[in-house]
Amino acid sequence: MRMQQILIAVTATAGLLCSPLLALADDGGPPPLPRKEFCKENPGKCDEARAKRREFCATNPEKCEQQREHMKANRAEMKAKCDADPARCEQMKQKRAERREFCKTNPEKCEAQREQMQAKRAEMQAKCKSDPAKCEDMKQEARKKHQDRMGGPPPSESKSKSKPAD
Repeated sequence: MRMQQILIAVTATAGLLCSPLLALADDGGPPPLPRKEFCKENPGKCDEARAKRREFCATNPEKCEQQREHMKANRAEMKAKCDADPARCEQMKQKRAERREFCKTNPEKCEAQREQMQAKRAEMQAKCKSDPAKCEDMKQEARKKHQDRMGGPPPSESKSKSKPAD
């Protein structure tokens, strides 16, 4: 159970750090600007993206609503985590800002890291599909490595850890 919580935290962190990078992975360009800035500089692209989203939601209302609810749940979960541990939340915001700055100054290196992460993720997904039992072992190893690098379990883990019932 504890390892599962660590994997979720690692995955969420990686997702937060890599999600803006993955969105433009096909373009091969630099990481995205904050949405407002991007839309000011590229109004046509923003309008096109909005139109695509509206079209998608018109043709797939259930999936669109499902995605919307998923995003709402993720936002609520992150807000709860930040409310519970604002220092950790600020630390993660700082890390994301540092990553954005790094990618701004080193787009080639950032792109290489993005591709490496995508390849690793695809490899892990393939391994998990082929052998779900081994997948759990790999996840536990990854959690342990991350925990060792970070200097212990995340602070929220001890709070959310429940005692087993007898």
